[in-house]
Amino acid sequence: MQIQNEAEEHLRVIRSLMEKATIYRAVSAPTALAGGVVAVIVAAPPVQNLFARWAYADSFRARWLVALLATLLTNALLIFREARRRGDPLISPGMRAALWALLPPMLCGGVFFAIFGPAHIPAFLAMFYGLGLLATGHFAPRSIVWLGWSFLLAGLSTLVFSLTSWLSFGMVPDYVMVATFGGFHFVYAACTWPRRTQSAAVGSSP
Repeated sequence: MQIQNEAEEHLRVIRSLMEKATIYRAVSAPTALAGGVVAVIVAAPPVQNLFARWAYADSFRARWLVALLATLLTNALLIFREARRRGDPLISPGMRAALWALLPPMLCGGVFFAIFGPAHIPAFLAMFYGLGLLATGHFAPRSIVWLGWSFLLAGLSTLVFSLTSWLSFGMVPDYVMVATFGGFHFVYAACTWPRRTQSAAVGSSP
């Protein structure tokens, strides 16, 4: 009986995740746009100068930590609004499964963010973020998988460049962060933004 109950619970989780795949894409598109905008803002020279006076030598970490917190807050608000609109609990079985899948790579990314210097941070963050997205590939839309691979390959390439002095000449960590966490998120948001007109047309067709 216990095995049957566990199997039914797993099926409910899978069904919930599959039903919410399209919604996940719709929610994550505004989050990706917000993340891209925040990435551009924190890399702007006036913001760099502001944080340099406030955080001194560690302004790079401080700026990108603020960017992370702002993006996470935006995502949490969007998820809360969508859950409230649908009458679902905020921490659903699908949400718990996604968080558990994201935890290992994100934990590693946080440790590497704290230990390594700015020259290597962009590569490690992109790699672990990409691995986190790929870890949700079993129940996330295919677009998330493509985004994960983009970050992973970009992170690996950046790591090779940062470890090879003659290739990394002129590489600025902020530019790498803007190109990946800014540029990739802008592209993802543009490709997956909800098309309300198309949805309405499909819904009205016989």
